[in-house]
Amino acid sequence: MATNNSLESVLEKVEPHVLAVAVVNLNNVAKNYAKIKEELPEKTQIIAVLKADSYGFGAVPVGKKLYGEGCRGFFVITVNEGIKIKQALPPDAQVFVLTGLLSGTEDILLQYGLIPVLNNSYQSDLWTSYAKKLNKKLDAVLHIDTGIYRNGYSYKDMGKDLLDIRDNLNIIFVMSHLACADTPNHPLNNLQLERFKTIMQFFGNIKGCLSATNGIFLGEDYFFDAVRPGKSLYGFSIREDKVGSMIPVMDIFSRIVQINHLKPGDTVGYGATFTADRDMTVITVGIGYADGFMRKFSGFGHGFLGGKKMPSVGRLSMDYMVFDATEVEESHLKIGNWVALTNATDYTLERWALELNTLPHEIACRFGPRVKKIYIGEV
Repeated sequence: MATNNSLESVLEKVEPHVLAVAVVNLNNVAKNYAKIKEELPEKTQIIAVLKADSYGFGAVPVGKKLYGEGCRGFFVITVNEGIKIKQALPPDAQVFVLTGLLSGTEDILLQYGLIPVLNNSYQSDLWTSYAKKLNKKLDAVLHIDTGIYRNGYSYKDMGKDLLDIRDNLNIIFVMSHLACADTPNHPLNNLQLERFKTIMQFFGNIKGCLSATNGIFLGEDYFFDAVRPGKSLYGFSIREDKVGSMIPVMDIFSRIVQINHLKPGDTVGYGATFTADRDMTVITVGIGYADGFMRKFSGFGHGFLGGKKMPSVGRLSMDYMVFDATEVEESHLKIGNWVALTNATDYTLERWALELNTLPHEIACRFGPRVKKIYIGEV
């Protein structure tokens, strides 16, 4: 098995009925946080992105680990995500809701101390009216769109109305979002940077937050007062020149549920898309697209067993993947044994995703309840 001793001891304790696990090393999350911090000036705050259950890694354990490392700011997408984090962390943790607010959500934002990111005049009017009703300045973040045309006030619409919002609310910082930061030489990066500088001049004495992970990789011009790493905390970059620059956090394992010996001409799986051209041994493991491994994984990826790298064969189905285990020593071929589907020293989730022309966090976000998460370094 392509694991170290610590992982083997973890897997030995998994209940026998569990067919698939994702082992999350929170100590590596902390190391990635430290790596990012080393690249930043002291004045630049790290606000960690915990949206989508921390990209599938587990928002509460990740949030607790990062809080213990000194992180005090966290981004989520929804109010429910924010409530979960606020209830798990000490009161001084600031939780920012990127989608902002809708009518009727004002009370719950205030109740849990959640800070909305204001993306348009509808949201700003709601939050300002609520602040006036309470006769107090409420915290908020102002999002200005500099070119992604997704969320945020248009940079073209800056005017007195936005200054009025600043005067009626406590705007903690102004933020924007880069559209092409994963392509370092894309001209839109510099264009958005210049627009954001103009925004900062317009507002005067206010803090700014422009960059997520790949914006940070663009260098110090993009740092400003805060950055918001997400995928880099979890070991990903998605920039091909940066692959492997962060420390892998998750490894995935599934149990052998079947061993088959094939003769030339035998086929594997639905559609008979793989045909044996020699005597072969194949193993079936208990993970499939119901667990989040997309059907496009068919014929891609590898498993690791007994020090051997096994190519996947045949069509991935709802519950199963099949691997060519012909080269694996028979002593390792036992039903119930664990097969590593990733291997941090050789074949990470990030590299698998690149082969599939997708994102590693798209894979991690899809893992369903049948994939048991096990944490190393939990607080």
